[in-house]
Amino acid sequence: MTLGRDRRGVALIEFAFTFPILLLLFLGGYQLADAVACQRKVGLADRTIVDLASTPKTLTKADLQTILESSTAMLAPYSRGGATVRVLQIVFDAAGTPSIDWSRAINTTPRTAISTDDIPARLRVANTALIMGEVTYAYDPGVAYRSVGKLNFSDRFFMNPRNSNMVVCNDCR
Repeated sequence: MTLGRDRRGVALIEFAFTFPILLLLFLGGYQLADAVACQRKVGLADRTIVDLASTPKTLTKADLQTILESSTAMLAPYSRGGATVRVLQIVFDAAGTPSIDWSRAINTTPRTAISTDDIPARLRVANTALIMGEVTYAYDPGVAYRSVGKLNFSDRFFMNPRNSNMVVCNDCR
């Protein structure tokens, strides 16, 4: 038998050619699924802080701090240090101009100003209040994907106060 007709190592050679491609597809798929899971957790954390802050009639600074800290706990197993979280109440005057009534934050500064561009038009109703949450997360895709850099996921969510016209927080200012 000549060397040119010997087929005993063909499967091994084909495996050697396809294995790196299959490995990259597997790792890429895993990393993509992890990134999607992180992005979903950012959205869930945002909706949770707004839901918790919009339910009571009155809150304190300590209550808001607990709500913010619990929202970062929802990001587990991802690092809390990569998240910035804000919750605030926006009040609209008779002309529909927004202003911030109170604002609290973790890993960033509380908001001090807001413009109408930050709020969807259908939510800008005169003489009402909105609770707004903002969560951003700098997702690190891992060692193998350093060339991509960090991906920034963010979510902003609005909700009307549930049990009153506005949520009072006297010690938040």
